Order: sequence, then C-alpha cells, then structure tokens
Amino acid sequence: MTVSDEFPGPTPQLTVRDTDAAVRFYRAVFDADETLRNKAPDGRVLHCELLVCGGRLLLHDEFPEMGDAAPAGGPTGVMLHLFVPDVDATFARAVEAGATGLMPPADAYWGDRYAQIEDPFGHRWSLATPREEVPVDDYQRRADDYWAGQ
Repeated sequence: MTVSDEFPGPTPQLTVRDTDAAVRFYRAVFDADETLRNKAPDGRVLHCELLVCGGRLLLHDEFPEMGDAAPAGGPTGVMLHLFVPDVDATFARAVEAGATGLMPPADAYWGDRYAQIEDPFGHRWSLATPREEVPVDDYQRRADDYWAGQ
C-alpha cells in the first residue's frame, strides 16, 4: 500500500450537522467541487470529499453514538487556513452565505491580506491573499512593531 498523491499531507475531516447544507455553503463561498459521497443505511453522510482551492476537505454528518459530534460553539483549538484569490470577496460571500465574520479583511504585518470567519457549522477559517513577500528576517521585527502598537 502506498500513500495517495491525492492526500499528500494532513487532510481536514469536519463533522457537521447537515452535510448537504455544508456542501452548498462551501460551493458558494469557496467554489468547492464534490467528488465523492456515501451514506449510512439511515441516510446520514458517512463520507463526502470536496476539492477546495487545490486541497481536499472531508465532511460527514454527526454520529454521536460513535463519539463524533459537530462543534457546539465556543472556543476551539482548530482553525482551517485557506489562501484565496481575493480575501475581501471571499469574506463577503461567506458572510452573505451565513458565516460569522470574526475578523474583517485587513493588511497583516506578515504580508497577507487576512480575515477570519466561523462557518454556519461552527468551524473557524482564516482566509488570506498574499500581497507582499516579507523576508523571514523581518517577521519578528514586524510582529514586535505590531504588538507595540496594540
């Protein structure tokens, strides 16, 4: 058995309460393409694969009887990061489609135009569009300057 070229590294697998609604949201906001779906005998989605900006995103419905539940709100230790062609437009589409804007688009000290959302399913996303190449040696100085101004 070999590692698949389709899954070269970590691949997010999200639990949602409504896979159909999640697929509609990710299509509208990120132009996702669904490549595969299969269901349990009771109709819940066991596995759904999406292509999103060149990467794979796996989704499935909740299976609480197996200890698998969608986020219930509140703090989370996971944020998905996605580079997009136009962070302002993507942020606006996301909010229009039902996401909560956590951080509106702004120019970030590390060189990206950057924003954060929480999708309607409780998953947090950071969105970015590169705007300048920042030399590695300059990152810490820029971070220090940023925090000094806070």
